Amino acid sequence: MAILRNPSVLSRQHIPSRLPHRESQLDMLQTLLRDAVEGPPFFKVIQLIGPKGTGKTTSSHLLLKSLREENPLIQHVYVNLRALADISPWVFYSQLLTKMGGKASRSLSAGELFDKFVSSLRKEKGKTFILTIDEADQLSGYRSLRGGQIVYNLTRLSELGVENVSGVIFISRDESWSQRLAPEEQSSLGNMIVNYPAYTRDQLVDIILYRASEAFVIGTFPEAVAEYLAEVTVTLFDSDLRKALDILLIAAQIAETSKDEKLSYNHINRAIEQGLREKYLFSINPETLGTAERVVLSAILLASRQLNQSFITLRDIQRYIELICENYRIRKLTPRETDEALQRLTDEGYIQFKGPLRVYITMLPPPARQEGLPVLVEKLLGVSA
Repeated sequence: MAILRNPSVLSRQHIPSRLPHRESQLDMLQTLLRDAVEGPPFFKVIQLIGPKGTGKTTSSHLLLKSLREENPLIQHVYVNLRALADISPWVFYSQLLTKMGGKASRSLSAGELFDKFVSSLRKEKGKTFILTIDEADQLSGYRSLRGGQIVYNLTRLSELGVENVSGVIFISRDESWSQRLAPEEQSSLGNMIVNYPAYTRDQLVDIILYRASEAFVIGTFPEAVAEYLAEVTVTLFDSDLRKALDILLIAAQIAETSKDEKLSYNHINRAIEQGLREKYLFSINPETLGTAERVVLSAILLASRQLNQSFITLRDIQRYIELICENYRIRKLTPRETDEALQRLTDEGYIQFKGPLRVYITMLPPPARQEGLPVLVEKLLGVSA
């Protein structure tokens, strides 16, 4: 049964019509770049700073879409540095020139390509440009001022006689990226910063429900599933909205393949497991863990499967520890042994201990091997089937 009516809404390339909980950031950008519509444009440098998956890139595209609806002569020149094979000045300037309709020649130096880009901007007198450089932290550190002086040159466009650029937007997930620039670049960059804090759990619920309302057939996406996905996203994936949407799309495809009528917790869990498939617990060496760690990890795995949850409460962990010790005739663990085992498993990356009550599994077996979980537990405990 099809439960998705518009799966493209969940893709990373989709630009939604609005961004819930990013209204203040968009309002600020609209104010800063209003001159692009009303004219004449005056040059400014803006930084969008925040963790991954907080709406920075989408904001820039949504903003430009809105501005162009008022003034079709506004042009957006967007470059994502991580999408380039090489972040050399020559490759970067060739990208800018190509997006202006020009052609880059290998016979030209990086500096000459930049000069051609500047000339292309000057020739388009009837248009107003906004430049966006995504993943700008790729230009800092050892790349700062390397040959092409990228940040320095882009922040000095107005001094080079370019009068039709309203602004250059640098997007970075690292708030300290500018501190690794050369001093002259830091000075020209300025401090016009729009901050994008990580989404809260409740904000993620709102956003997931909004996207789901456009993506899913009515009645196939329970609100409780959105709350569960938001909880997991905050805990396991640092509130990365893009990760949540990836999981949601995979979960929907799993549900459709199973011919289920609604999305459920189980579909979300299987999608999470698929996303973490490179971290198989089946590949661990039990000899690297002590007896207490093996018992506690086995308890967490069994509780996760039987309770159908990605997180386990300490009370449930203790209950399953007691069941395992009784069923396999293993000496009962003391509270101190349990606490130390939980800490060791956290240090080794098997689990994430979030808050005082919940433990999340970081390393999960892939869906296709869920039926092998009892075997894994017996392997951990060192007993035969």
